[in-house]
Amino acid sequence: LAFQPASLKPHYPAEFMAAVLTSNKANISALSTYIRECHRMKLDVLGPDINESGLDFTVNEHGQIRFGLSAMKGVGEGPVLEIIGERKGRGPFSDFADLIKRLESKMVNKKVIESCVYAGAFDSFSNMHRAQYFAPYDKYPSFIEYMIRWGNHYHASQKNMQMSLFGDSLQNDIVVPSPPACPEWTVLEKLGKEIEIAGIYLS
Repeated sequence: LAFQPASLKPHYPAEFMAAVLTSNKANISALSTYIRECHRMKLDVLGPDINESGLDFTVNEHGQIRFGLSAMKGVGEGPVLEIIGERKGRGPFSDFADLIKRLESKMVNKKVIESCVYAGAFDSFSNMHRAQYFAPYDKYPSFIEYMIRWGNHYHASQKNMQMSLFGDSLQNDIVVPSPPACPEWTVLEKLGKEIEIAGIYLS
């Protein structure tokens, strides 16, 4: 057993360290230690990304280690598998509204979405920054809560459209809400939320 990891680490460094990080994802102290080891080995460890991350730590096509979605607090394996299944079946999510339209809130709920935002998993959605998700919208305390309610109405209307001869035209009439305008979080605010949700700095 000692010879096997001794061989894997120099020959498959990214894959080896991704496996080590996955096995220690619940231990913040160990996770921090192994991420520092990745940096010493000149391996990039990227934060979570809704369109690239897997269930656990994985290695992308550029040899970079990508943070696993299930390693974030408040995000269980069930929601992650739902996200990955939808992504594999219909391609990457184009923006937050697209994600809400494609995933049922019963599985990907408010807590899961908040954790993803805090950890930067939605940063690839270029039309929004992190603070906008938590800005008040209409009568709701946050845009996240408004969009969950909007998504529930959207899914209900989709089921009704299946019973209608005019389903396609009705679907085109559904207006996607625009995110609220608000100041971006400071770097310290972002880092504070990352520590809260992942136990380490992700940016």
